[in-house]
Amino acid sequence: MPVKYDQDARPDEKLLKLFILLLFNDREFSLTALTEKVNCSKQTIARLLKRIEENYPCHLEERKSGRQKFYSIQRPKISLKTTIDPEGLRQLALCRDLVKGLLPKEDWELANLSSQQAKTNLPRSSYENYQDVSVGVSLVKGYIDYESKKTQLNALERCILNYRCCELHYQKEIGQESKVYYFAPQKLISYHGALYVWGWIVTPFSTVKALKERPINFSVHRITDVIVQDRSSKNLPVEEPNDLLDFGFMTEPTFKTRIYFDREVKTYISDRIWSEDQKIIPQDDGGIILEMTVSSKNELIAFILSFDYKAKVLEPESVAFEIKQRLTKALKNY
Repeated sequence: MPVKYDQDARPDEKLLKLFILLLFNDREFSLTALTEKVNCSKQTIARLLKRIEENYPCHLEERKSGRQKFYSIQRPKISLKTTIDPEGLRQLALCRDLVKGLLPKEDWELANLSSQQAKTNLPRSSYENYQDVSVGVSLVKGYIDYESKKTQLNALERCILNYRCCELHYQKEIGQESKVYYFAPQKLISYHGALYVWGWIVTPFSTVKALKERPINFSVHRITDVIVQDRSSKNLPVEEPNDLLDFGFMTEPTFKTRIYFDREVKTYISDRIWSEDQKIIPQDDGGIILEMTVSSKNELIAFILSFDYKAKVLEPESVAFEIKQRLTKALKNY
């Protein structure tokens, strides 16, 4: 579906939003990320960046990686004093509450302390009325305890922030020997109550080159060790996990599917976006048919089986046949 840009925002508002975004974030943004955050086209972003470079006393840095361009503003040597927006701080506090249980305890407590300290920078008029009250909580059945993975998480964060490769030791299953990968992390991903690291499998020594056509991900809780290397990953292309618009987290060859859902679960299915190109077709019996593109067969099968008798795969026949086989095997256990 086409991107809907903010047609009501004035050019000066977009310029100010872009300038503040770059100035107060000590990081670089891809051109795609800037279009999403400022909510305008790439052409508009390019014009605004040119205005910033020509008219403001700051150094705009541009870096190219693959087909992507990245931009940042060199921070001034003297720190800028600014107040905190009360509503923005409330939103940060909500994010803090929603990740509790996902981060190691010590990291979450640091985030909580930082939130408390940020309160001292609120405008005087807002300070007395601001309440740092927990209004959210994240509930996950069968949660993973990341307390023992703090060292690995910190190392992965350093790699991502400093564009470094690492030697990653990964135990796919309990009882197996850890396998060594040379890896260039690019993002930490939260997915279904678990943490994953997304990036490139790379050559082990000397020049850093990707060994696969696409980035892959590792489960953080199965990583036994991360050894940061002094090898830069800046030359690798950047592919955001957000670019995965099809159903499925594991990236495999895509295919189309059609699934019937009965009326008991049609509201649940209709309320959610499962794939960027999905179509929901109402049926005469009150059910619906969901058509979408899938990038992981195993994830699709697990998804279908979670709905018990309330879902039926219509296409492709190969997936329907495999589900039937799995159900036959499961029946033998009872």
